[in-house]
Amino acid sequence: MNIAKTIILLFVITLFTFSCKNANEIRERAKINTAHKVKIIKVEKPTNLGVIKKVSVSEFKDLMAKGILVDVRTPEEFSIGHLNGAVNINFKKQTFPDYINAINKEEPVLIYCRSGNRSGKAALVMQSLGFKEVIDLAKGFKGWNSDKQEVTATNNTKNSKLQELLAKGELKGKTIVGKPHQVGVEEFNKLINDNKVTLVDVRTSKEFAQGHINGAVNVDWKNRHFAKNILNISDEKPVAIYCRSGNRATRAMFAMNAIGFKEVYNLEKGIKSWNAANMPLKTLEVKGDKHHLDVENFNNAILGKVGTLIDIRTPKEYNAYHLPNAKMIDYKNDSFKTEFAKLDKNIPVLIYCRSGGRSGRATKTLTEMGFKVYNLNKGINQWKSNGMPIEGKNTHAKDNGEEGC
Repeated sequence: MNIAKTIILLFVITLFTFSCKNANEIRERAKINTAHKVKIIKVEKPTNLGVIKKVSVSEFKDLMAKGILVDVRTPEEFSIGHLNGAVNINFKKQTFPDYINAINKEEPVLIYCRSGNRSGKAALVMQSLGFKEVIDLAKGFKGWNSDKQEVTATNNTKNSKLQELLAKGELKGKTIVGKPHQVGVEEFNKLINDNKVTLVDVRTSKEFAQGHINGAVNVDWKNRHFAKNILNISDEKPVAIYCRSGNRATRAMFAMNAIGFKEVYNLEKGIKSWNAANMPLKTLEVKGDKHHLDVENFNNAILGKVGTLIDIRTPKEYNAYHLPNAKMIDYKNDSFKTEFAKLDKNIPVLIYCRSGGRSGRATKTLTEMGFKVYNLNKGINQWKSNGMPIEGKNTHAKDNGEEGC
């Protein structure tokens, strides 16, 4: 009897060891065979560009008397309150490059927005247009207010002439560099069909999911990390970009020139002109059993914003690495059901765990609770193996073995 037990025990240990070894081999092969589809571009920033300085509130205040002050927020934001002496040139308008181009490039130009996002991109546009020195308020109008600095809601006196020309729509500079790369639908389509460009959709992920040009990758212009992200997904071909109407892509084109992209083509009037020409679009559909979605379809569900993304692993696992923008509700915690009960059942949930075990059981529980559930089959292990993005304190951490092997 003891001999039989020993044999069975040895068999189980052997099988367990083999299974773990086999699983590890599969993971390693997956890592080798799932190279990124596009290379990281090697760009060289032009050497003749002006300087961009991101400064604190106190530094900005000291420099205000030495240059032209520009508020790049919307007119509505400007009218509620702005820095004294500022002129308003709306960065969200497609005409921003034309209007900012009329300002004296030899003088320092101080710019600010609400929080530093728009002004950071505006500075790149201005740099590509030849401004010698752009001084950007790091934390924007919010930082200025937090520091209890003076604001006004009245028109300024220092830059009154500029403001008057702006109000009349008469402030425009000479033709800006890069206009020849605004191309129509026919030429844009030819560039794509001839495989001469890397195609980038600079709209939001939700817009991208609802319909994009086939072959495009998505880099959201509205994301504050656009400059960093655009470098990470482009190859060494020229880049062709588009947005909804040509507005965002026009500004993105100049920002990319400043970053170091030598050749950028922009679809004039954007996806609206593409639709008007009856050209085809591809949508990101979520196909297959929603309770066992593969990486591609789970990513499509994320991009399409079909629901709330939730990591159901432990805090330790989550802190090491997780999917970008995922919330955490620990399946192993007694409060799991209570935490989910706080959520709106009309909004679907996208869940994942380490390898699919916990999320499979959670799917059953949540479905019984009345939720529509999308589950990532094989979990974050499969997500990582496919080279998909993760974030956290230790993104290079190996599988920590919370389940099974």
